[in-house]
Amino acid sequence: MRITLFTLLLSLTLPMVADWSALLPDPSPLGTEAIAEGRGALHLRPRPENVGVTSPEVDLNGLWVGELLQNAGGIAERFDLSMQLTHNGIFLKGTAFVKYQEIWAEMEVSGFQQPNGSWKLTDIKVLRAQKPKELSWCEKSYELRASFTPEGVVLHGPWWGNSEYGPCIPGSIRLKRKIKAA
Repeated sequence: MRITLFTLLLSLTLPMVADWSALLPDPSPLGTEAIAEGRGALHLRPRPENVGVTSPEVDLNGLWVGELLQNAGGIAERFDLSMQLTHNGIFLKGTAFVKYQEIWAEMEVSGFQQPNGSWKLTDIKVLRAQKPKELSWCEKSYELRASFTPEGVVLHGPWWGNSEYGPCIPGSIRLKRKIKAA
């Protein structure tokens, strides 16, 4: 068991401290009484947990188009990406189509909304594809958030995954809903 000098001193002084509030800095220029009465220190007000994320009532059904970015070291920096999604409550399913030049794949995706409001999607299987023999598909997981922007609802967030060669170089995606034109 390794005991540092800090751990030893802390264990000797903790029993002697009776009033912890005396050791903590006062977070409000108005004092702790003002905070207790609800005055001052706006930054201490409770914040909604799901600011900028999708509630189950937001409809994610439809075709989403955009890009998949891969960090340095992957076969390409940018891929075209589209997802056709079916949204049912806290569940999503559909297909993802990723393309870079003549390399492409269509994958089945499935996922759910997490307690923090983000959407966890996973590539389930490759439905059809075109690639060189030496290339292995990266089966990805995504953690997406829906944000409201001037261009409409945008799905965005990180992705990571594995191929038969091991972990893939991760990245991020950004998709916006493709609106049907008349």
